[in-house]
Amino acid sequence: MSFLITLLALGFVIFIHELGHLIAAKKARVGVTEFAVGMGPKLFSFNYGETMYSLRLFPFGGFVKVKGLDETETCSVEEDYREKSPLSKASILVAGSFMNLLLGFVIFTAIGIAVGKVYLSTSIESVLPDSAAQEVGLVSGDIITHVNGQEIVDISTDLIEFVKSSNGESFQLSYLRRSEPVSVTISAKEVADNRYQIGVSFATKNEPISFFQGIGFGFNKTIETIKQSFVGIGMLIKGQASINELAGPIGIVQIASSQIHHSLIAFISLMAFISISLGVIKLFKFNVFKS
Repeated sequence: MSFLITLLALGFVIFIHELGHLIAAKKARVGVTEFAVGMGPKLFSFNYGETMYSLRLFPFGGFVKVKGLDETETCSVEEDYREKSPLSKASILVAGSFMNLLLGFVIFTAIGIAVGKVYLSTSIESVLPDSAAQEVGLVSGDIITHVNGQEIVDISTDLIEFVKSSNGESFQLSYLRRSEPVSVTISAKEVADNRYQIGVSFATKNEPISFFQGIGFGFNKTIETIKQSFVGIGMLIKGQASINELAGPIGIVQIASSQIHHSLIAFISLMAFISISLGVIKLFKFNVFKS
């Protein structure tokens, strides 16, 4: 079931992409012979005006057939893509990417409004086996309050970053267990590249935010995802990453399907990330009609 849901979700992302091209082409009065969702044999189709709308067997991919995009095609001047202004051509080419960015923004905004601001609490959710935390007796439910006598205000900077850069030196950790204060001396263990951890994960808390704060959250997440996408493209261009390291369609489906079992919010967030990344990649390639 999770596999099917993932395919449908990815199909919707691609549908939105192709819909952008269709809307822009129609607005520019360019002829569209077919608008297809999916690839492979047709499941069914219908004609509306001059355009045939079809649903294909495999819900991964899709296309828009625009009159004049194929240099060998003949059509009336009024409907010919080649005869349109540079602005009209550009609007058709980027419309799919724009719709994907918009979809990602809408999803992230909806998550922000529905879930609110998510942040780490100081309550320990789990303790890793054979970790420094387990060795000193920390358990799930303990609430960290101080590090070396300093009260923890922001757990990311006051504790997590402190531990990462502790170089294995011992420090004092104070916490509450069933409202009783306890202090222990602990030394973080090195995990990689001179980074250290004590081996705990922290519970999260949700803080409600307003509608406009949700819009701000969606905008920031969209910009962050766009930047990440360009970083990935830059690494490919510079040879710092291989195309083989990128997940293909099957890998994407497997990753997304596994997210459903862990968290619906995580799955929806991944769909937003995929939508925005698709928009950036297609815009970068500028080859949007061969999706």
